[in-house]
Amino acid sequence: MSCGRITRGSDAECDNLPESGTRARLILINYRDVESIEEDENGIITAINLIDGTFGYEFLGFRSDVQKIDGVVRTKKKNRFSHEVSFIVYELDQLQKNNIQRMARGRFLAIAENRGQDENSIEVLGKNVGMQLVGGVIRDAHENGGLFTLQLSSPQNGIEFETKLPQTLGYSYDEALIIIDNLLMQPPWILAEGDWNDSGSWFDTEYWIDG
Repeated sequence: MSCGRITRGSDAECDNLPESGTRARLILINYRDVESIEEDENGIITAINLIDGTFGYEFLGFRSDVQKIDGVVRTKKKNRFSHEVSFIVYELDQLQKNNIQRMARGRFLAIAENRGQDENSIEVLGKNVGMQLVGGVIRDAHENGGLFTLQLSSPQNGIEFETKLPQTLGYSYDEALIIIDNLLMQPPWILAEGDWNDSGSWFDTEYWIDG
């Protein structure tokens, strides 16, 4: 395929217009913890493999707390893309402050969800070069309830860019959710009741979440 040539048009469906906005849920993964990312020939991401013992982290909010923007960056050689996402952190304790301080020094892979809950809703940002915390004010005691408002974007060093727009995760909405669930740290399950049978197998087992 020749670079710069489009391969399809677009048709608007009046009865099936997509919803605008995003869901107030953001998944962040330390970029250095990503071992590999698998995708098909169309660019749909089918798997995100992490180094053993590492996990993604979920940031939850309300309404439009997570806001995602896609952009084109014009460079001297090729046009590239920028990924941006902002979100609100509601915890103000010292542990979260420490977490944000570490975030200021790191790079991250992000997973954000556009509204609609369809096969294209959930997208991966920062696949090529990761995302960094944007410099500037992150908390104003007189605005937004004094909460932290953080913005991540592709590195703003004029050198590193994304080669693609944010890529779709999974072939369906449900599949994308399963991929995300497998990236998050699972709660420990504690053996509650049961017994060993004559063959040495456990039976009549019940579990609860140690929470």
